[in-house]
Amino acid sequence: MKETDISRTILEEYNRRLLEHLENDVVIVGAGPAGLAAAYYLSKSGIKTTVIEKKLSIGGGIWGGAAGYNVVTFEDKDILDEIGVTTKKEGDLYTADAIEFATALGYKAKKAGAEIFNLIEAEDIVLKEETVKGVVVNSASVRMLGLHVDPFCICSRCVIDATGHPAELVGMLKARKPELFPKELQEYFMNVETSEAGVVEKTGEVYPGLYVAGMSVCDVYNLPRMGPIFGGMLKSGKKVAELIKNKLKI
Repeated sequence: MKETDISRTILEEYNRRLLEHLENDVVIVGAGPAGLAAAYYLSKSGIKTTVIEKKLSIGGGIWGGAAGYNVVTFEDKDILDEIGVTTKKEGDLYTADAIEFATALGYKAKKAGAEIFNLIEAEDIVLKEETVKGVVVNSASVRMLGLHVDPFCICSRCVIDATGHPAELVGMLKARKPELFPKELQEYFMNVETSEAGVVEKTGEVYPGLYVAGMSVCDVYNLPRMGPIFGGMLKSGKKVAELIKNKLKI
């Protein structure tokens, strides 16, 4: 086997996938629990979905559980049962292995048809006629090094900000349109019950074409932080998928 055959195969396959997903129904920025759950439910419904993740690994904050103890908790297990994650009842909570949960969620999203590009970072949004139409992206390595290298665009009918605590896409809008989000984007003090309910309730469209899901919701609406409990994240991802499905009428 020639070394160039290996290189050619990788480059051809990657670029084929990328070219096929420059235009989408939905682009999700952030492959944490809410982003992957949204990708799973959207793709399962036949909606062309692309996820971009700036880190090497997907799963967001799932892997470390609490302070590196790789166990995560949930108040119910309906979605976990659906994606095949093993759970254990502990009092009023269900526990799951963080590694099994992260890998199962990513696997189910991919098998449902979502395309996931890691090491790609959103550096801006595409805005046309006051509607978000996609994201401007670059290599995460280029961004990390601070090099002046022009980006390219991945477009879509809807965009989901699932970037977690920074709410990065909303932050980009706020920087140019501060009147839209007069409050600082940040979480409030820990309050699990309030946050678990609020993150699902407030999931939705915050600007034409731009939706928030997961911890981005907490930052935008100043909801409390919640720690290593992930049911609200999954439900937020499922809800945003349902909202977009209804909007696109697919």
